[in-house]
Amino acid sequence: MKKVLFLLSFLLVFVVSCGNGGKNEGDSENYLDGQNHDADSENTEISDYDSNPDNSGKTDDPVDPDNGDDGGENNPVENPDDDKPSENTEKYCILGCKKAADCITGTPTAISDADNYKCDDGRCVYLGCLSDAECDEVYGAVTQATGRVYRCNKNGAYGYPECTPTCSTAADCNLYGEGSTQYAYDLDNNKCESGFCVYTGCLSDAECETTTYSDLYKCLPQEYSGKTLKICTLSCKSAADCPNSNSYECKESQCVMKSCESDEWCKNYMGNDYFCK
Repeated sequence: MKKVLFLLSFLLVFVVSCGNGGKNEGDSENYLDGQNHDADSENTEISDYDSNPDNSGKTDDPVDPDNGDDGGENNPVENPDDDKPSENTEKYCILGCKKAADCITGTPTAISDADNYKCDDGRCVYLGCLSDAECDEVYGAVTQATGRVYRCNKNGAYGYPECTPTCSTAADCNLYGEGSTQYAYDLDNNKCESGFCVYTGCLSDAECETTTYSDLYKCLPQEYSGKTLKICTLSCKSAADCPNSNSYECKESQCVMKSCESDEWCKNYMGNDYFCK
């Protein structure tokens, strides 16, 4: 009888031990499988939740201490800073200044003298035209010859106020024959907005070649005061095609300024008034 009781007790302990062991093992497999599924999803698509730094490091499943999972080795926590774009550390040669008058180059006009610039942290910033009177002074002769009246448009195409002709329709902005569309500055390159002509950019390389009578000019995007506009630009195939291969390089078919190395570098290649900033 004692042998029978001993055997029954032994079997009971064995069954209980096996049952608990099986449950823990199964839970561990399900948990890890869920984590692997999440990792696969992150490789193919980043959700709004994942991209939010406030949610970084959070998981849908709690960390199970019984699994020996510390939330680190199997489930690395992403650093929110990793999602932030790296700051552009490249510097370029700029025309330096201490006052607005330092920004004037060449012979100034009513729309390019000292009051049309500001010196912002050592950089020259063009403010555009300031009044209709300035536009009259600069474009008065054009108005007399063509009848096109120029006014200071606060919403210019280049991101700052500029002198543009007034208009009733886009046809009033055409610099060429009535209805022409083969050039880069005719009917299909302008719009009439709030009574002002606004240039919308070139549409093709063919327009630029027709306008400039040269196949060297292409319709390429340019940045102006935070706005992108396609204009006819002298193209290149290598730095040798650029006006100064020491300070310019050929990128995406156009000459762009190289990042500078020092103030001395800018002075050597751009002039004494230029600084690396």
